[in-house]
Amino acid sequence: MSESELALRLLVAVACGGLIGLERERGDRPAGFRTYIMVTLGAALFTALSLVAFPGADSARVAAQVVVGIGFLGVGVIVSYGGTHVVGITTAATMWASAAVGMAAGAGYFLTCVYGTAIILAVLIALPLVENRIIARFRSRRMYFNIRSSPRTGLVEEVETTLAQFGITSTLLRFYQCKAEEQECSLLLRVNISAKTDLLEVMDTLYQVYGVKSVSFEE
Repeated sequence: MSESELALRLLVAVACGGLIGLERERGDRPAGFRTYIMVTLGAALFTALSLVAFPGADSARVAAQVVVGIGFLGVGVIVSYGGTHVVGITTAATMWASAAVGMAAGAGYFLTCVYGTAIILAVLIALPLVENRIIARFRSRRMYFNIRSSPRTGLVEEVETTLAQFGITSTLLRFYQCKAEEQECSLLLRVNISAKTDLLEVMDTLYQVYGVKSVSFEE
């Protein structure tokens, strides 16, 4: 392999990684344009060098290490919030797939590289539309309600009963009693809400529970 051909393989990897990175940058994800370029470029360079730089060696060993090593970066973009929910798994999976695209470019499989990039972009761009318009109508949303209230007997039971009126199942994750002089407590509940349920109506009803001062939620 000449160095000009090696440079071509690296440029193809950079172009494909850049396209994926632009899509991720558009969504303000933890890993963006430059990160994906570096992932595909590094994977392509390692793969190409394993084919030409070590005569007689098993090139599959380098490729295997690329597959395993990309997991190190993937861990860095997965974040757990308060031990209740996790974000960044799709980003980590996209980085893993992008490394495969880079390896295809490094091995000289340009069409495979382009097809792989197109499929990744289709999954990232088109499938969310399918999820939002079709699948979301038939599945429940997992959310977390944070309720602040004056402490009183039976508060948790009444909140759970109120949610049950809307067909919402809830699990108490945390009950925090503030200092006596503050006279306030907080509840953190994990709930499963149907996409058809009016969330604003649920919150208005929770506000009517005696003692409740504020209600907030996050997905």
